[in-house]
Amino acid sequence: MGVDLGGTKIDARLLDASGGVLAHARSATPPAGGQAVVAEIAALVAAVTEDRDPAELAGVGIGAAGIIEPATGDVLDATDAIADWKGVHLAAGVAELTGLHVRAINDVHAHALGESVLAGLPRGASLLLIAVGTGVGGAFIRDGEVVAGAHGAAGHFGHIASPHAIGLPCSCGGRGHAEASGSGPAILATYRRLGGSASDAIEVSARAADGDESARAAIDLSATTVGSVVGGLVNGLDPDLVVVSGGVPRIPGWWQTFEAAARQEALPLLASVALRPSAGDSAACLGAASLVREKEYTP
Repeated sequence: MGVDLGGTKIDARLLDASGGVLAHARSATPPAGGQAVVAEIAALVAAVTEDRDPAELAGVGIGAAGIIEPATGDVLDATDAIADWKGVHLAAGVAELTGLHVRAINDVHAHALGESVLAGLPRGASLLLIAVGTGVGGAFIRDGEVVAGAHGAAGHFGHIASPHAIGLPCSCGGRGHAEASGSGPAILATYRRLGGSASDAIEVSARAADGDESARAAIDLSATTVGSVVGGLVNGLDPDLVVVSGGVPRIPGWWQTFEAAARQEALPLLASVALRPSAGDSAACLGAASLVREKEYTP
């Protein structure tokens, strides 16, 4: 079982040994957060595995919002995207309610694992994932494993300082980070600073399509910001493949500006690195499931 847990929805998929989806269920993330989310995940597991022999299930892998301790599956830190989330014993709580083996990691880390599986990367290869939506995050996969960092927090690429965001307030409380000019909310904020009026990045995108120069400038700033960060990360990490996911990269015209900025920033030797959009919405569940899919476990 692979579970993708975000601030608005919980997506659960039962997978076979080859990664094919056998059953699928989705629900809204409970606004009460905390233990209510743990209980909802357990309920989804029960619903998706109904009428199946529990002995057939290798376990449950969860990709969850927040900084997750990979060894324990505890939520070490989190934003307010999920209420009362920090400190929750996520893996242990779901295991207690389901009687199953459960592991948990950060949701973007899980997404990157899934993308590496879908890309069919050979042993020893590496993948850099950048997710651009409400925030800017990512992960680095090397030889099929997430490079999680000393505190499980690796991949906060949106909090790298950017010359395109100097002085701009960031969601983390700092200033001048890439997320402050590269994310979806940043597109809206940039457009408003340029004198435009819109309710969200989707509306800004629509206005850009109608020829609004300020809207196009806001989108281009996002794409240039993320592109320059990716180019710098390519220089530092030298990945085999870069995958870019999230809603922002689907905005018309964003990808072309992003790719140009990334390749301009990259060293000449690395400027031809493969850049691809996400393989699909199943990647996060597939990556989470991979935590337990091929692991032997004795209850």
